[in-house]
Amino acid sequence: MSLMDLSSDLLLSIIQLLSSSDLLSLSTVNKRIHALTEPCLYSTVETSWAATHTPPAMLLLRTVVDRVGLFTHAYHLHLVGNGFDDDPQEDEPPDFPVAEPLLGRLSKIIRSTGVPYVDLWMDELRAGKTDAFVALLLAVMPNLRCLSIGPNFTVSSRLTGIILRDALCEPLYRYRLPSFPHLRRVTVAPRVSDWCYVDVSNTADVLPFFYLEGIQHLSVSIDNPVDFVWPSYTPAPDSLLSLELYRLREARLEPLLSVLRSLQKLDWHWFYQPNLDDEVSEETVDLDTMATALSQVRHTLTDLAVDAGTRPDILSGEYEPPPIRIQGVLGAMACMDRLRRLRIPWVFLMGFSPSTGRKASKMWDPLPRGLELLIFTADFRVYQEWRWADESIISATEFQLENRSPSARFTNLRRIHLPIPLGHRNMTEEMQCWLREIGAEKGLDLKWDGPMEGRCRT
Repeated sequence: MSLMDLSSDLLLSIIQLLSSSDLLSLSTVNKRIHALTEPCLYSTVETSWAATHTPPAMLLLRTVVDRVGLFTHAYHLHLVGNGFDDDPQEDEPPDFPVAEPLLGRLSKIIRSTGVPYVDLWMDELRAGKTDAFVALLLAVMPNLRCLSIGPNFTVSSRLTGIILRDALCEPLYRYRLPSFPHLRRVTVAPRVSDWCYVDVSNTADVLPFFYLEGIQHLSVSIDNPVDFVWPSYTPAPDSLLSLELYRLREARLEPLLSVLRSLQKLDWHWFYQPNLDDEVSEETVDLDTMATALSQVRHTLTDLAVDAGTRPDILSGEYEPPPIRIQGVLGAMACMDRLRRLRIPWVFLMGFSPSTGRKASKMWDPLPRGLELLIFTADFRVYQEWRWADESIISATEFQLENRSPSARFTNLRRIHLPIPLGHRNMTEEMQCWLREIGAEKGLDLKWDGPMEGRCRT
């Protein structure tokens, strides 16, 4: 029996196991196999932009006009690229105008959606804008399961945002746009060279993703709006299990987290740059506001990772880290009873220095008692205010563990990872033994960065 004798169902089960290159070769065998392999070839669409030649992404447009139906088979769309290897000095995706003959054919697809901003869409395509290209691909891919929009494609998102609001927010079904009922995983990366886009806001463009009816995993960069307003009714994305957030500050975090009633995992990248979102994003880290916002997901969250970064106002010629102040405490986090794994900057709990006040036994009280894994990071260690040394971090950890009241003890805690050794130092044998002794006494596995070397003398 030859390959040609197999039933279409059996052939398809074999085809679905092949790589893209094998599929491409197999598709040339004959018309029957070509018809079976073609949908599989378009199940994953990955493309990029370029700076000095026609972007691969633009080549897709001809396929869109010739065989738009193929894109109903697209389950995964990956728009990749973070900067341009062919022109490293390019800060944003250059425009590549679309030729009029091709534009005329694309207009039929755009007009078929019934949206009232056809002229705007056409003008943006004519000018060769990445935003118009992304909007077009979304409009012809109704069955997406996974969407990833890389930094080169997120510089501008106005038109994409309009499409998403009309597709996902009430009133629904006004236009012939997909509602993406199968879309489960979405990534919207921070824009390329985002340090220089100080007057751009994407909030209204990315919030519609929270209206996806089946969204489970979302990674998104959200600029800090002066007023946080949902684009339609308040969403209830009960299917959303994990969220990765970039840029959004603690002052705008609470209204977002308050609607996430099933969230289990949160990765939050705290960020400050003086000239970005300057009406909202200030130099003060407000721990009270932060903890109150995080407590909105206390009934479901099991994994929380917070990291903190800053960047100077390079456009004004600043190259040193911008000033930072830390105020308040994370007290409201203590009620997060379901939290099992926590990664957090050391300074958010212990401050910039091992001063007398910071050695108080209550400094770890904001930590939920149900924690199993606690990871401290050395974020902000480049600041002159940082006064911690390896030895003082170990001493403070020992002090906190020794002086907890019986009602505040960590009954489930198994491991603590400390942010040492700092800089380019190595852990001395003495420090390693010190940590092992603390761990043995408290029944904890105390870890540190770098190799676990040496054996303690008895």
